[in-house]
Amino acid sequence: MVEQQRKDRSDLVGSRAVIALGAILVAAVLVITSYEIWRQRTVVLSSSAAGLESLALTLAEQTERNIENVEKVIDSVIDSLAEGGGIDHAGSADMHRELRERAVGVPQINGIALADSSGRVLNTLTQWPAPQFNIGDRGYFQFHRDHTDKAMHIGPPVIARNSDREVITLSKRISGPDGSFKGIVTVIVLPRYFQDAYARVLPANNSALALFRTDGILLARAPEAPGAKLGKSYAHLPDFQPDAPLSGLVRAPSPMDGQMRMVAFHTLARYPLKLNLSLDEGQLLASWRGNTLRLAAFGVTATILLTSMVFLLVRHMRGEEESVRQLRDSENRLRLAQFTLDHAADMVFWATMDGRVIYANRAACERTGVTVEEALTLTVAELDPAFSPEMWQGHLATLRQDGTVRYEAVHRPRKGRPFPVDVVITTVMWEGQESLCAFVRDITDRKQAEAALAEQAISLEASNAELEQFAYVASHDLREPLRMVNSFVTMLSKRYGDKLDDEARDYIAFAQDGAVRMDRLILDLLEYSRVGSLDRPLSPTPLGQCIDLACRNLLLAIDESGAAIDRGTDFPMVMANEEELVRLLVNLIANALKYRAPDRAPRITISSERRDDDILVTIADNGIGIAPEYFERIFRIFQRLHGRDRYEGTGIGLAICKKIVERHGGRIWVESVPDQGSSFHFTLKPTPTPSPGP
Repeated sequence: MVEQQRKDRSDLVGSRAVIALGAILVAAVLVITSYEIWRQRTVVLSSSAAGLESLALTLAEQTERNIENVEKVIDSVIDSLAEGGGIDHAGSADMHRELRERAVGVPQINGIALADSSGRVLNTLTQWPAPQFNIGDRGYFQFHRDHTDKAMHIGPPVIARNSDREVITLSKRISGPDGSFKGIVTVIVLPRYFQDAYARVLPANNSALALFRTDGILLARAPEAPGAKLGKSYAHLPDFQPDAPLSGLVRAPSPMDGQMRMVAFHTLARYPLKLNLSLDEGQLLASWRGNTLRLAAFGVTATILLTSMVFLLVRHMRGEEESVRQLRDSENRLRLAQFTLDHAADMVFWATMDGRVIYANRAACERTGVTVEEALTLTVAELDPAFSPEMWQGHLATLRQDGTVRYEAVHRPRKGRPFPVDVVITTVMWEGQESLCAFVRDITDRKQAEAALAEQAISLEASNAELEQFAYVASHDLREPLRMVNSFVTMLSKRYGDKLDDEARDYIAFAQDGAVRMDRLILDLLEYSRVGSLDRPLSPTPLGQCIDLACRNLLLAIDESGAAIDRGTDFPMVMANEEELVRLLVNLIANALKYRAPDRAPRITISSERRDDDILVTIADNGIGIAPEYFERIFRIFQRLHGRDRYEGTGIGLAICKKIVERHGGRIWVESVPDQGSSFHFTLKPTPTPSPGP
């Protein structure tokens, strides 16, 4: 025992050592993989940053040279005006020709305009004589008019007067010898020029390039973005604050498209312009992500392999002990199963496919009158002489097709009386061979209970017939004395009515009214008892035709009340008894007429719809309505919500409706709002759809 405990402890220590070594190796793989992922990301970002800053500087210098070439053209035009006689020479054909010559070789120039001190355009690059328009209201004109500064002014994008295109203006002041304001020279540059020029040199990875004034006004962007509106001010961004650096590199989300970008910015040395070159980090790190996935896959694979190896080693070390424990548990389960089968209350047989018994439990041997040893030498037909080989072959054919066979039979043991049994046979694989397992249950008690229930059903049917006959005879015998009482009270009223006082005549009227109500109550009770008691089979019945019959029966009441009946035209066929269905509809429509509102004419709507597997029929009215607390009560027998002095009736009508609907396999309910109307709903079964032929 001590040696076994020592061995168990040794195995436990060895397992723990293997697990610890595996954990160290897994941790090492994860650390190395994480470091390599971080290192590759750092390399990608640093190399991209260096290239981005270099390209931003190059593009900034190129932009500065483009602007400088435009400024040279403007300066040459101003010098030419000074040499040729000043602003008076600006509108001449020679000046127009000179403008065209000076614009040659400067592709960024889309137009040149000369304007006098009032803003009137004197000459243009594209047209002479110049078109008649004035730019005195333009911001760049007013800037030069109000400032003596001779520096070039770069205006925000505006819509050109003569072309309706968005343009950028680069302009300078024309001054007289005395420094007075004489006009301006304006060069028009299209934002598209910068966008196209930038687009040709932009790198991949969803890069973008934007040209701003230093006050944050956007002049051009490539590529275009939905949020990048030319002329929009971005002065609120940190890049355009007074203390912002002139150049550098930042990472931030773009205010134009929302993408996280790496941005290299550079401020032009000679002009108040700033150029931003950015790369989408998502695209920039795409290759790094691919490598990351591969490294992560390697790490996960290595981790799985190492973990699997550790698991297999530990499992191998404990394999023998687990195998012994499983074998012991399996033997225990087999003994438990054997005990359960041997002591089961039902008979259990195992047999080969040809019917030879290979197992029979204790109950099977006791009920068949054989020993266990004898049972193993017999066939199924020998155990039960009534079970012929032909019957066995028939069950085998069904069993091979369905896998399980269930049937009832009468077992005839060698000794004792036959008894009914319920048999379930299933195929099983045992030791590589197909066998049969049969569970046989004695159902003598169930058969006796079924016989007793059948006798009770016959007795109940006879009792119901007697009750129906009794109800009919009782109602007939009860009505006869009522008719006699009513007849004699009527004769008394006619013969002695003028000799009686008012109180006596009231008594006679009360007696007559009570006899009439009692007679009506007996008739309604008889009708209620007969619903569903007669042999009235359900058959395909047109619902629309039954509605027509019900409305025809109530034609006089409908005319007297001035009611309007709204009904559809496409009613389905239902499974119903026509007479009872018409009675149901008559009762519900009559109630809608009876309980109408005094201040409006009745309007009754009859409709139907398919609801799952039922036909839902609705009869809605605009009458006095019903309070919610009475929704269930009104369908009970003798339940009235109003006094007889207001509405006649016995309180059986809706109970009859409920009984008819339930006999048809449906249900009935009401929805109502007091003083607005009620909707009675009931369901019927639709006519079955015939199955398609073979």
